[in-house]
Amino acid sequence: MNRATSARTADLERPVAARATVDGFRSDINGLRAIAIALVVAFHLAPGQAPGGFVGVDVFFVISGYLMTRLIVGGLEKRRFSLWRFYLARLRRIWPALVGLCAALAVLGSVALDPWTYQRVAKEIPSALLFFSNLVFAVRSGYFEPDARDDWLRHTWSLSLEWQFYLIHPLILLALFARPTLRRRLWLVLAAIAVVSFGVAVVLWLEGSTASFYLLPSRAWETLAGGLCVAAERGLKPGGGWRWPAHLSGLALIVAGAAIATPVAGWPSPIALVPVAGAVLVILSGVTRTLWAETALVDGLGRTSYSIYIWHWPVILALRYAGAPQSPLVDAVAIAAMVGAGIVSYQVIERRLTAWMFARRPWRWMVGLGTAASVLALAFAAAGSQGFAGARTAGFPPDVRKALADARAAAHNWGYPRTCGHFASHGLLDMCQMGDPAARQVVVIGDSHAAQFAPRYANAFGGRPGAGLTFLVRDACMPVPGIGRAHDHGRCGPWARQAFAWARVAGFRRVVVMSSWTAYFDVCPEDAPNCDVISGRIEPAAAGAVFQRLADAVAKLRAAGVEVVLVGPTPRADAATPASVYRHEFWSRAAAAPPIPQSRFAPQARLVEDELAGVAQRTGAVVIEPMRWLCPDGFCPVTANGRALYMDRTHLRADTMSDPRYAFLDPWLAPGTQPPPR
Repeated sequence: MNRATSARTADLERPVAARATVDGFRSDINGLRAIAIALVVAFHLAPGQAPGGFVGVDVFFVISGYLMTRLIVGGLEKRRFSLWRFYLARLRRIWPALVGLCAALAVLGSVALDPWTYQRVAKEIPSALLFFSNLVFAVRSGYFEPDARDDWLRHTWSLSLEWQFYLIHPLILLALFARPTLRRRLWLVLAAIAVVSFGVAVVLWLEGSTASFYLLPSRAWETLAGGLCVAAERGLKPGGGWRWPAHLSGLALIVAGAAIATPVAGWPSPIALVPVAGAVLVILSGVTRTLWAETALVDGLGRTSYSIYIWHWPVILALRYAGAPQSPLVDAVAIAAMVGAGIVSYQVIERRLTAWMFARRPWRWMVGLGTAASVLALAFAAAGSQGFAGARTAGFPPDVRKALADARAAAHNWGYPRTCGHFASHGLLDMCQMGDPAARQVVVIGDSHAAQFAPRYANAFGGRPGAGLTFLVRDACMPVPGIGRAHDHGRCGPWARQAFAWARVAGFRRVVVMSSWTAYFDVCPEDAPNCDVISGRIEPAAAGAVFQRLADAVAKLRAAGVEVVLVGPTPRADAATPASVYRHEFWSRAAAAPPIPQSRFAPQARLVEDELAGVAQRTGAVVIEPMRWLCPDGFCPVTANGRALYMDRTHLRADTMSDPRYAFLDPWLAPGTQPPPR
């Protein structure tokens, strides 16, 4: 054994607390940061290729929990811990670079973004800078909320959650240290809190909660898992024979976690134990000097990981906003831009400006606070003035300004169930009844894409006895008996089974089945344009079995003498969203947006259209293809007469339902009636 090898072996044999480098820097933890940021960037840049990359945030939480607990407990044991200095150090670590990002978005956004997009960015800045953006996004996680891909600061939720951990964790430790009996049980108490937090996460996951992703109660177990490493490493023997196997096993678990985790499953789920355990193993192994982590690339990524993290998402959205198509070249440009911005932020803000600002000269602190206050003031002004829309559109033609206002209104223009005349419940079914509640002419079974047509028939029956229409809808549930989605927690299949069974015995003459069919099948990558998807999609190979279930249900209806109408998919595209329409109208100064070629989403619709045709052939049902009416000459309009037609990328808005273009459904949903006036 040569001298270098002997020295390294001796280093591995030393106790954990003594094996860090002179300045306390651990290359293994820095390497974990590099892995975490690489996973997160891969997930956001190409979720179709790295669907589990979001576990990088879980790794960050474990690292943070370990470092903060070691710092706080060490200070408390030496009676040198200062709560004020701890908070100031955390603020110094997080805030300057974040203020820099928000300042750049606030200033550049006022000229590079349309007013509506700029207003949305401005509204997000205060919650990001004041560390409650995770709470904002948790509230905004509903079915019809704006697409997360349009939130330029959504990634700051993790910073807000970490800051909330920084606020609470030292207070808990201070309280435990204040009582000798609790101090002796310090790690047991922290372990108990971690178990409770994990239980909260599992319960919310079972309930299908999307808000749990953003909340500290369901995430604290990850930071506490890192904190408990401090206790575990104190009990480890100094022998190093097990350390490398543990280190490599931990890395393997992180990779495995990224491979098996899926965002549609809800998160954090029990699967989160895998990457969290991996990060814990790497930390506990204490292999502080590692060749892989000390390469220039990994070392640089780890050191700049925070700045890269705060810049990576805005860079991706900026390229998307500019209309850059997804391609290897664009991905390379995005990576270069986010790494470049991260390096500049690290060198200029994290190292130089931060050191200058936090020197023992209060006037420098005031410069920093003044900058943050100015950013907040600009954000509040932009948010309160619709992104300075009045000033920026002052010279626009009146019809364009009217169209821009209409596009904003379209985003909230949804009529169901507001336009329903009567409501009734039957088991799992919520019934929306229009006209005579006792009418048994037509019942519609479907999801929100069936409900979007309800406003057209709100006043179609004129109070005539026996004339009416009933809607049985459930959002994000395909209307096929017994067929649910992965991770829908068993709510869709039983609902559809009961809907068809009730329609068969309730005396209806006609059943109309409508759905966002293509959204339920894995017919295109989740990040592909013009492809609306619903979590827990079904593999295309299983489509035959799914539609056979539908055919069986239709056959039972037909045997009972009920006519069945199957309505195919409707157009959908990113360009249909009111925000996209607004953006085009603003930059082009035209009161219309170009139609979408049907060929863009026809490949995704073909699978469903073929399957519906097969069901009709086997059962005698009638198939209606909306594309024939909504996409004349192969082009699907997203505006008409200066008005946006959609409320998001898939749902038609309520106020346009009186338009003659939707009359193709009248003979089937309201036979013998005249459509309401325009």
